[in-house]
Amino acid sequence: VMHDGAAFLDQQAAARPQVVRAKSYQAKVEQLWTDGLPRGSLTGWSSLDQYYTVAPGQWTLVTGYPCMGKSEFVDALAVNLSHQGWKFLVYSPENQPTEIHLAKLAEKLAGKPFGAGAGERMSLAEAQEHLATINERFRFVQPALDSPPTIPELLEAITPELAEFSGADSAPVGVVIDPWNEVETSRQAGMSETEFVSKSLTQLRNWCRHYSVHLWLVAHPQKMKRENGKLPIPTPDSVSGSAHFWNKADCALTVHIADRERPEVNILVQKMRFKHLGRRGLITLRYDISTGRYRDISVLPRPVTSWA
Repeated sequence: VMHDGAAFLDQQAAARPQVVRAKSYQAKVEQLWTDGLPRGSLTGWSSLDQYYTVAPGQWTLVTGYPCMGKSEFVDALAVNLSHQGWKFLVYSPENQPTEIHLAKLAEKLAGKPFGAGAGERMSLAEAQEHLATINERFRFVQPALDSPPTIPELLEAITPELAEFSGADSAPVGVVIDPWNEVETSRQAGMSETEFVSKSLTQLRNWCRHYSVHLWLVAHPQKMKRENGKLPIPTPDSVSGSAHFWNKADCALTVHIADRERPEVNILVQKMRFKHLGRRGLITLRYDISTGRYRDISVLPRPVTSWA
């Protein structure tokens, strides 16, 4: 795992394409033949694991309409992965103030409400215990007071943290950018929005691969027309800004609630670049609003044909 903390942007500016021979990868290919293509880390939900696993060096697009639980799901996934040794750097301006975000993460760890209300709330001692756990596994990027950061500024803030945070055991690191519209997207004269998105996503993808980081990027879809009174399920190419969100993503998930009267959330795996890590499919999880946790309710995942 490459977490050397060097100035990535300087390296990228100085780097030039190089021609390599297949033979230089022979040892790695033979190792793959011996060990088999590795699956990614499991998500913590057995139904989803059949379609989506998490590997370093890739990035996942997460989309869905507002109030469908995109941030809640990504937080729950991060907590599940943290139990397997993953550590997370999180830029989530919509989850401010940070102490509220910490309380929500503590609920997911404890399986108990943080505040008074339905069910037995966690004790102060339990809250302190889980806060200590969060302190070990999570770090948070605070937005500046005047304007949102650019992608280069985010990478400059995060990159020096990677080596020390990963530690001597080279723990895998995940990065969350939630959401895309809290990143500065102004561009130079003459550059279209599509060109800007393409360049930014290429930079994020190359950074993930260089540092063996998995990144989750939460992005809202553009406004869509209702069909028979219902909003259609958004696809990655409907993300506001550019179809490059689908083209360049390694993995793409949609979080969708079909019936707001039911505590059920559909997770649609709409793209998996590598078949040894997953495939397209649809599963349903049950959401517990008091703890922010999700649990499996479908023993057998539904095939992709059931999306319609």
